[in-house]
Amino acid sequence: MIWTRGGLVADDALKVSVADRTFEHGLGLFETLRTWGGRPTLLPRHRERLRRSAAELDLPFDPDAFPTVEDVRDLIAADGREGDSLLRITLTGGLSAESGSTLWMRSAPLPPPAPAGGARLGTVGPARQDPLAGYKSLNYWPYRLLAERARAEGCDEALLVDTGGAVREGSRTNVFFVVRGSLVTPPSDGRIVPGVMRGLAIERARTLGIAVEEEALSLLDRRLHPEEIFLTNAVRGIVPVGSWGEARFPAPGPTTAALRDDVMNWLSSGGAS
Repeated sequence: MIWTRGGLVADDALKVSVADRTFEHGLGLFETLRTWGGRPTLLPRHRERLRRSAAELDLPFDPDAFPTVEDVRDLIAADGREGDSLLRITLTGGLSAESGSTLWMRSAPLPPPAPAGGARLGTVGPARQDPLAGYKSLNYWPYRLLAERARAEGCDEALLVDTGGAVREGSRTNVFFVVRGSLVTPPSDGRIVPGVMRGLAIERARTLGIAVEEEALSLLDRRLHPEEIFLTNAVRGIVPVGSWGEARFPAPGPTTAALRDDVMNWLSSGGAS
């Protein structure tokens, strides 16, 4: 089933006009999230990112058309899913900058958990240099191609590196390095997708008294020999990295474990802890 404004419809019942700008040049945005203990805890944050992105990119978006917690529950029940579920919300580019967009949500099973020994990093690809690099846009093909290449090479994720040699993000994740007990993560400066889980990890780290520095580290930087590495993703949460090429890391190390436990408690409590 698909949720769209007005209720639930069959998968093949949703209609999008061929004049929608999504079909012309790939205009549109999407959000991917999940439930935690049955709650879509991060739904308000995804709504805000979609609202902000749509405003900056001149895409028509009616905040009242965004799904509510009740809509999420209705969709999951209609799909007959048990336990937690993945959710994807899509906004088309619309017929113009003022009107004609279509927004819908679908559910799916959660992906398999990360490897017990931690995620494997391998392939390195070029960071995007275009104006869409900071948005969760439907123009996502470069990231997908890089992720597929990483999987073909036996890795779980690929990192994107800019022309100056600085690590920016993963193909589907944000990246954090633990250096002397503090976190170093590339800044949200328009050159990375500002992940919702990334933002939550930074908030909770500071609550725990863990220092966070937002800086893109070069592959040649002496600090890019961290004690720990982890990735963040709105569906997988905090994912410890066990290896990057020939380098090995504890998965999780003590800093990653403390932050992951805190974030999981916050998510499972509905953001109340």
